[in-house]
Amino acid sequence: MDKAKRVAIAKDVLRLVEQGQPELGEESWEADIGRFIDKDRFELEKRKLFLERPQLIALTADLPNPGDYYATDIAGRPILITRNKEGEAKAFLNACRHRGVKLAEGCGHGAGFTCPYHGWTYNNDGALISVPSRQAFEPEQLRDLIALPIAEEMGMILVHPNPEGHLDFDEFFGPMKAYLEDFDIPDYELLSAYRAPARINWKHAVDGGLEAYHVPFLHQNTFGTGGLAQLLHRPFGDHHALIAPRPDILKLKDIPEAEWPHSCYFTSTNSIFPNTVIGGGDPVLFFQRTEPNTEDPGVCDYIFRLYGRKNATPEERARHLAGVDFFMKVSLEEDLPVQTSSQIMMEEGAVPSVLFGKREINLTRMHKAYDAAIGHDNEASVREQKRKMGLSPSN
Repeated sequence: MDKAKRVAIAKDVLRLVEQGQPELGEESWEADIGRFIDKDRFELEKRKLFLERPQLIALTADLPNPGDYYATDIAGRPILITRNKEGEAKAFLNACRHRGVKLAEGCGHGAGFTCPYHGWTYNNDGALISVPSRQAFEPEQLRDLIALPIAEEMGMILVHPNPEGHLDFDEFFGPMKAYLEDFDIPDYELLSAYRAPARINWKHAVDGGLEAYHVPFLHQNTFGTGGLAQLLHRPFGDHHALIAPRPDILKLKDIPEAEWPHSCYFTSTNSIFPNTVIGGGDPVLFFQRTEPNTEDPGVCDYIFRLYGRKNATPEERARHLAGVDFFMKVSLEEDLPVQTSSQIMMEEGAVPSVLFGKREINLTRMHKAYDAAIGHDNEASVREQKRKMGLSPSN
């Protein structure tokens, strides 16, 4: 990002520090719980938010070398990302063209993929290179893997899950692209990878990373309670950043602006529409994605991957490992339990709605964007849920 824009952000932080106030948005917004529990909405989200749009689903660090691959998915649709011998990233539907069997799981390395069912083999460019009893098939039936649109830049990999889908890297990121350049994502390598089912709707995990109202309460023994409260919420098109100033930012008050470092002593947690969260960087960079892979809106696959700087010294490596342990504890032992509690209470009908307050600015913006993308009437849904519970509109 242009330094002048970072300076402007730092000045906004310092102004709030001087006022002794956190940043407050213009509204406290009441939202229906159907966004977390309604199955019809859930199916519409999978189609409109996931399967009809490009997705940030991987980093270059997930498959750094020729011959590497990463098998993942988008809303249940199996995706296989490969790196061919020229080092180019390719994406395919992860299914053999013979009988549809999945070809790969997780991350790995190899010259190609052999179907475990009948031995059809494909190379890392998706070309069918071997078929047992080839004469048993018509030549036109011997097809390559179904290729998907893919773009790799700045250490990030976008894939569109529709073979005919439109994908443009600059268009997808918009103004967020310049901001993410400051994270130096190509300089990182994978340290740790976690994936497991979680008893939450996919949006809970996104929400948890984009507001700091909860930090001094839920994370008082990890992040602590002594940091600056002047976090900023900034939209970048469909994407959002929760900008976290480091204590060193207070030094800038006594330094000429021309001498301010490019970092201006802040970093951020960034939501990449609709469900990827990326941030940190010191000591580790984290990548979180929650996939709505089942028919149950209250379950998702929780993907959490952590990265450290390449060519780290032993001391830096120790910090990396400590950072991995820290973020895993925060995510799995602090965030997920309360998010699960929230999900279950909604399903049990304990509340008709949820509130996003004036310190949860990004959440209001993101959820309104979700609603707009699927054509959802939030106010009508809140009224209907309260009617079903026998409550008045004001309750």
